Amino acid sequence: MIAPLAFAQTRTTKTQQATTTEPATTEMTTSPNAVGTVVSFTPGEKVVVPSSSIVVQSSPGLKPMTYVLGKKVRYVDGAGRAFDPRLIRGGTRVQLGFDRAGAVKRVIVVDKG
Repeated sequence: MIAPLAFAQTRTTKTQQATTTEPATTEMTTSPNAVGTVVSFTPGEKVVVPSSSIVVQSSPGLKPMTYVLGKKVRYVDGAGRAFDPRLIRGGTRVQLGFDRAGAVKRVIVVDKG
């Protein structure tokens, strides 16, 4: 007597669990309407390596953010006239404009503080 052998087929499946992450929020976005108060800024006379930066705080309850300045930054007042970057001090309200790489390409002085 031959006992029938039971051949069981096992199935293995792999499951992948997708994880999503939300982008970190920043105090100032890279939109052209980003306005904040300068915390720290030292304008350079030449291109500096590493790149110069500006530290801006969008509101008193948020941490200041550091933004990298592009190679050619335009400093202007609210009317679009050239503004001397050496006059930008802590407390100055500015609006930042960004290039495609996310570096600051324009600093508009909103209020000299």
